[in-house]
Amino acid sequence: MNDAAFDLAIIGAGPGGYVTAIRAAHRGLRVALVEERECGGVCLQAGCIPTKTMIAAAGLWQRIRGAGDLGLQAQPATPNLPAIVARRQRVVRQLTQGVEYLLDKNRVRLMRGRGVLASAREITVEDAQGHPIDSIHEPRAIVLATGSRPAELPMARRDGIAILNSRDMLALEEPPPELLIIGGGYIGCEFASLFASLGSRVTLIEALPRLLPNLDAELGQGLERAFKKAGIQVILNAQVQKVEAADTVNVALADGRILAGTKLLVSVGRIPNTERLGLEKAGVKLDGRFIGINERMETNVPGIYAIGDVTGKLALAHVASAQGRIVLDQLATQPGQDKTPAAGGTGPSGLDYDTVPACVFTRPEVATVGLTDAEAVRRGWTVRVGRFPFLASGKALADGETEGFVKLVADAATGRLLGGQVLGAHAAELIGPIALAVQLGATARQLSQTVFAHPTLNEVLIEAAEDIIGKPTHVISRP
Repeated sequence: MNDAAFDLAIIGAGPGGYVTAIRAAHRGLRVALVEERECGGVCLQAGCIPTKTMIAAAGLWQRIRGAGDLGLQAQPATPNLPAIVARRQRVVRQLTQGVEYLLDKNRVRLMRGRGVLASAREITVEDAQGHPIDSIHEPRAIVLATGSRPAELPMARRDGIAILNSRDMLALEEPPPELLIIGGGYIGCEFASLFASLGSRVTLIEALPRLLPNLDAELGQGLERAFKKAGIQVILNAQVQKVEAADTVNVALADGRILAGTKLLVSVGRIPNTERLGLEKAGVKLDGRFIGINERMETNVPGIYAIGDVTGKLALAHVASAQGRIVLDQLATQPGQDKTPAAGGTGPSGLDYDTVPACVFTRPEVATVGLTDAEAVRRGWTVRVGRFPFLASGKALADGETEGFVKLVADAATGRLLGGQVLGAHAAELIGPIALAVQLGATARQLSQTVFAHPTLNEVLIEAAEDIIGKPTHVISRP
């Protein structure tokens, strides 16, 4: 057993846990980090990084196929999924080793095993069989950062062969000829776009009236149009009644249709990892399925915090990291600690989730930050909306990627930017300046007066801002 004294003990080495550990070490805290799998969590091992690595390859393949439109005669090329997977594994391995190197050099004690709360002041580290192999006694603070896992459907239980979850999709050695996907959220849409690019015939089934139902309606509608152009069959308002898996997978819908495919991806959300964590022994209360926290990431038990997917806030890697930094700001208010706010932290006021961007790496990409116009109206704002199409952007035309638009939402009275949405190439990069403007309380006029280099895609932001306050330069706007 380990009796070393730690200032901070963290369970879970995902983007919330390991970032918090390193930042805490920078502040001179003695840190223990407990992880039963590889460092980096789902994001690095089976989510953000591996999928985007594969999407990069698929996107380049799509560009090669369209090279003739740019006046090029490209050599014949064929996507090679095993080679794409091999590169993906190299990228993941390099980043994993990088995280472990940073932890070591910052003197974070990485403890391999499953962390379980033995009490509010003690953590037991267990091996794969549940036997105790180490322990942490009375750290000054504990952070729970155990993440989440894919949810299942009762009628479509994962078998890892024909009925798959998102992690299983990364183990495929060849694109399935016919891929069915239940769930039109960001994970389902990303895999639909990826495997359609690699040659699968994809059918995407969503129970609600549009894709990406939690985002702005225009984004989901625009992505649906793009998917249909790409040959992806999109079925909306569809209720799945029964799933059978044998030589093929058959999905029966409530309207009587039966869809057949070689593989089925079930992508219907994620479940927080709160089981076997010892919450009851420590007295930590749940809020529904999630660990209840306040705006400072504190649970109901003093000295125990929670961050990331287990909190039920935005299930995004960068949110977990930001929440961890807020925890460090709370620890800094305690006697004898460095009072400098942690890098990226927001101080005792907590995290403004309205200023957090979210991205979907489909083709075209989708990105959003802040309020949609519909949500702003629901909250009592009177809004003005500015739009600008990529088709009118010189850079988009030069790149041959003209599908999509940028949309900005502002308070009609003051022009203060409340949110923005982007559908199109490089949307995940374009949302950054919008997020900064929203966070700083900038107005549409201030954004319109910002000088961006020409020709760049950033210029579409100026035009959309001009559409709010007057008339954009490069399109005929509304009267």
